[in-house]
Amino acid sequence: MREQPIDLIHQLEAANASTLRQLWASSKGTKPPKTFTARLMRLALAWDAQAVSEGRETTKVRRAWNRIIKRRNGCGASNNITQTPPYPISRDGTRILKDWGGTTHEVLVTEGGATWNGESYTSLSAVARAMTGTNRNGPKFFGLRPESTR
Repeated sequence: MREQPIDLIHQLEAANASTLRQLWASSKGTKPPKTFTARLMRLALAWDAQAVSEGRETTKVRRAWNRIIKRRNGCGASNNITQTPPYPISRDGTRILKDWGGTTHEVLVTEGGATWNGESYTSLSAVARAMTGTNRNGPKFFGLRPESTR
């Protein structure tokens, strides 16, 4: 039977630095970086345990995929599969649903902008402004572009 991630996390909490280095070596096949503190090793090992239990890719697997793609396509950073995926460009006729203020709003993208609540707007930002009462980046507000990470 496989160990549950919560059990491993409890083990990690109680482990000293020496034990964490042993766990690291057995799970990752390498020594941990010299600069990693016990806290950082706990976090990384817990992350991987949760990834495995939830069926997500571990850091090791994601890095392996990145190496394969870089080898296949060349070494450019633009070939990194962990970068943000391209977001859809809204075209004429696209319907966007947005939950806001406890209500689901439907916006129809048109050639000249967008329509919401029977009114035409010049852009998604104008719709977002009408909907919220504040200035918003329309594509970000409607989930068509990623939120900036500052």
